[in-house]
Amino acid sequence: MNIGILVFSFLFAVGCSSLHEVSVVSHGDEVAAVKEAELEEEVVVASPAPVVDQATVRLPEVPPIPTPSISLTAPITSPIPSASAKTSLDTDIFSQSAADSSLPWTLEDVFFDFDQMVIRRDAIPVLEQNAKVLLKRYANREVLIQGHCDERGTEAYNLILGKRRATAVKNYLVDLGVSASQLRVLSLGKNQPFCLQRTIPCLRLNRRAHFVLK
Repeated sequence: MNIGILVFSFLFAVGCSSLHEVSVVSHGDEVAAVKEAELEEEVVVASPAPVVDQATVRLPEVPPIPTPSISLTAPITSPIPSASAKTSLDTDIFSQSAADSSLPWTLEDVFFDFDQMVIRRDAIPVLEQNAKVLLKRYANREVLIQGHCDERGTEAYNLILGKRRATAVKNYLVDLGVSASQLRVLSLGKNQPFCLQRTIPCLRLNRRAHFVLK
């Protein structure tokens, strides 16, 4: 009886210590697993991003943008005439404009009395103006002076009268300074009349000296 109780007590003690050891071991494993998981979590979470010191950061150098070269050239200016050249130019322009601006470009006819070859008084200013035009505008042009008559009288007589009228005009222009070699005379008599009506005013217009530039 006592032996049985002792055996039972021994077995009971051994079982309790085994059970305690199992519970301790299993509890210790659980604690170790939990601690290992916490360490791994700390390693993953607690790895902070590296702090960069902005003072020590050096940005890559950017090469400077080349400045385009600008070639400046001096503006082209026309030469300024000297004072003497300008004065001479102004004098020439003034003299030409003063002498030529009021002159016409045509030569006016002069008229004669019936059966006369004498230069009339009213023809003198006309011939003076014609002389200026020839000297200023047509100094190198030849001029034909045509002598005309009205229809009265014979053709032969009017041819002689027309030549005398043209010659009288030529001599007057030569006296005014026109070169004699520049002037040529031609008589047309009563041919090629200017006016075809048989009236006194029309006959007056046909007794004339007419100028033709060559």
